[in-house]
Amino acid sequence: MKSFLYKTVLGVAAVALGFMATDASAQFDPYYGGYGYENQYSYGQDQSALIAQIMQLIQQLQAQQQGGTSFNESPNGGQYSFYPVSGEGSTYNDGSLPRANTQTARDIQEDSAELHGEVDMNDYNNGIVFFVLTEDEDDAEDVEGDYDDYDEVDEDDDDDFQVIRVDRDLDGDDRYEEDVDDLDEDEEYFYVICVEYEDDDDDETLECGSVEDFETDDDNNNDDEPDVETNSARNIDNNSAELRGEVDMNDFENGRVFFVWGEDEDQVEDVEDEDEYNDIDEDGRDLQKSTVGSNHDNSDSFYLIVSSLDNDTDHYFVMCVEYEDDDDDDTLECGNVRDFETD
Repeated sequence: MKSFLYKTVLGVAAVALGFMATDASAQFDPYYGGYGYENQYSYGQDQSALIAQIMQLIQQLQAQQQGGTSFNESPNGGQYSFYPVSGEGSTYNDGSLPRANTQTARDIQEDSAELHGEVDMNDYNNGIVFFVLTEDEDDAEDVEGDYDDYDEVDEDDDDDFQVIRVDRDLDGDDRYEEDVDDLDEDEEYFYVICVEYEDDDDDETLECGSVEDFETDDDNNNDDEPDVETNSARNIDNNSAELRGEVDMNDFENGRVFFVWGEDEDQVEDVEDEDEYNDIDEDGRDLQKSTVGSNHDNSDSFYLIVSSLDNDTDHYFVMCVEYEDDDDDDTLECGNVRDFETD
């Protein structure tokens, strides 16, 4: 683009000078492509002033062409401004950054658990994906800020700090699950999924998801409640979206899996206070519900395409499961409330 503008303005200037040399009686009213420069000279009135300004423009363009800058329109009428387009001080980013999403742990036992997460590289490649597992919440939260690449994290000599690589060359997106064992019984653990990639300056950097936690069981508790994960919405347009989530029934069965969504955040958040699906009262666009799975016993992913949404509007949604607890009472377990905005 820089070279094109440079050649275009020089060409216009050359044509203008040529007209002046061959037809001194012609009326000339040049327009310089929106670069903040206009003139209304006639050849019989002030040719020398016009020539001087055109030559000044050519000299400025030649100087800036050598300096690696771009010619831009100036808001100050008749002035010229040059702004850097690369190098130190530039904030230019030619693509979306990778995204890491730490998901709820599953199959939690007295000395083991299954970690879950997903990574989308967006416009970057060759991602190194890994989990960090620790008993110290601060250590898990500080991974992205304290380290620049996977090798630095992997060299940490803390005995309670585990680094587990699950992919070494990710392009695109993928989901990961990793079994970890030899854990302490009845202990709280914190974990996060991260990806190393090269940024726009070819420097290694890390992108990590949010920190999740779980607690290993003790010998006296063999009934794990269902785990529910509300995933981010996708395929969002002006009046529809795809809601996603995952449910692991653990030690329970016959779950009723459903989504709740609407424009009222408070009503969506209050769903978990109910005891069963039928207790949830729909409220027009503010609160709606739909079942996506019945008699669910295992672990699975679910999705629901919702339509007839208001455009350019914030929407909130959550995935839940209804099941019978140890006392044979109906109860609900819900994931985190997520949101999206229609186009």
